Order: sequence, then structure tokens, then C-alpha cells
Amino acid sequence: MLPWFSPVSQRFFNRLMERRLHHALLLAGPAGIGKGILARWLGKVLLCKQPVSDGACGQCQSCMLFEAETHPDYLQLMSEKQIGVDLIRDGIRKLSGTAQLGGNKVMVIFAADSLTESAANALLKTLEEPTGNTYILLITDKIQRLLPTILSRCEKQVFSVPESHLSLEWLKSQGVTNASVALLKAYGGAPLRLKGALEQQEGLSYQLFFERFTQLLCGQTDALELAREWQENAEQVVNWCQLYAHEQYIQHQQSEDQQRFSHCLEAKRVLQHPGVNKSVVLTGLLSLFA
Repeated sequence: MLPWFSPVSQRFFNRLMERRLHHALLLAGPAGIGKGILARWLGKVLLCKQPVSDGACGQCQSCMLFEAETHPDYLQLMSEKQIGVDLIRDGIRKLSGTAQLGGNKVMVIFAADSLTESAANALLKTLEEPTGNTYILLITDKIQRLLPTILSRCEKQVFSVPESHLSLEWLKSQGVTNASVALLKAYGGAPLRLKGALEQQEGLSYQLFFERFTQLLCGQTDALELAREWQENAEQVVNWCQLYAHEQYIQHQQSEDQQRFSHCLEAKRVLQHPGVNKSVVLTGLLSLFA
């Protein structure tokens, strides 16, 4: 278990043993902190035939099937775009029968905020009146996008980013030796996002961004060139510009940096619109730093 989830995972486990665990749990918080790992851990515990003091036993038939990703009573729903009504109805149909291993049934819905309205409505009845021994775990990075009717029927567990020392200790245990508080902050304090970014060979890294951004600050390149170069990573670039403006304002208390920060917020809003010209948005924002 990820160390920053240890307290809540223990609470979930204790309540399960006392038969007080809610049948619908919503795990919400920033991307990259491991909510999916927590949901998978909990799913395994819920299905385990002989749980031990710190979770699933890892030895029973249920645990073996779970690790082999062939457990008949465990279902994960996810989609690259939106989760539609047909996917939800199929999941509910599978949950409605008797558990094949005679224990609990678990359905995990990733990116629950991507449920279409009809899918969310189809899920409501099951959330209100689940079949026996059924648990539904919903995961979201954007809790504000969930329908109030869904929120009201779930027990909500809202997480923030882990404390830096816990994240850095975990990253070190995973073989990531070049992480730092500053680099962690660049990835929103999310350790799994940082780990993924450092391991991938493609895409825009923070180190490369900062090198080129420094050149912009020194007049060695221009906003248009960088905007064209970075348009595929526009949202991340705006986040890093916002972080820089915020830190500069904290240090120097200059209205110029506050205005840059405000422009970053506006750029993030504009980039949410489909079909927007990302290069134009970035050019306008980066020119404020040139």
C-alpha cells in the first residue's frame, strides 16, 4: 500500500471486518496520487476469503484469481472518452447475479466524472438498492463534474496530495533518485505523475520546459517559437507557467507576476474549449513572460 494511504486503508479494513463499510465509496483527489491503487487494494480485500490483519491474504483462490486478473466477481469499467449507458448497464447486469465464488462482488468505475448523464442515471438505482454483498468503488480527479445525485449516494473520501517527505521517500524506494521537492511541485505534488514523467522517454519533461522557458526569459527565443513547439502539451505548459508566476509573486510581491498568474488561469479555462487553437493561446500567454 502507498504510505500516504495507510491510515485510510486501515480504516476501510477495520470497517469491513466490522461489517460497517459503505457499499458505494467515492475516492476523489488529484491525478497521480494512486487512487486506483487504493481501489484495487480494497477490491482484493473485499474478495479475499481469509483476510489478515493488514489486508488480503494473497494465498486463497480469490487472491490468486485477482492477481491473475481473472476474478469472476471483480469488474473494472473505464473508457478513453466517456463512460456510456451501455457499459454501465452491462456492469450492473454482471453485478446482479450471485457471486461465482460465493463472496462479495466488486465494481470499480475509473474516471467516474466521465459518466454520461444517462449512464449516471442508470447507475443510481444500483447505488440506492445494491444487490447483496455488492460494492461499487468510484474514482475521480474531478469531483465537481459528478452529478449531485451520484455524490449524495456515495460515501466520499477526498484526498489531497501527499506530504512531500512521504512522496520523496516512496519515489526513492521505487528507484527514482533524482526527485526533489521542486520537481515534485512541478508535477502538482503527485508522486505517480512525477515517476511516470521521469520514466517516459517521449513528451515534454519539466527539465526541458525550464531550460527553454529560461531562454525565453533571457530573450534567447520567442513566444511564438515555443508555442509551436509546446502546443501538444499546452495544458501542462500553462500549469508550469502558473507555478512560476505564483512563486515569483510570493518572492517579490510584484503586480506583474499576479497578472501573469491571472492570465494562466484564463488560459487554462480557454484550453477547455474543443477546437481551440492551442498555439495562439500559448503565444499570448508566453509573450507576457518574454
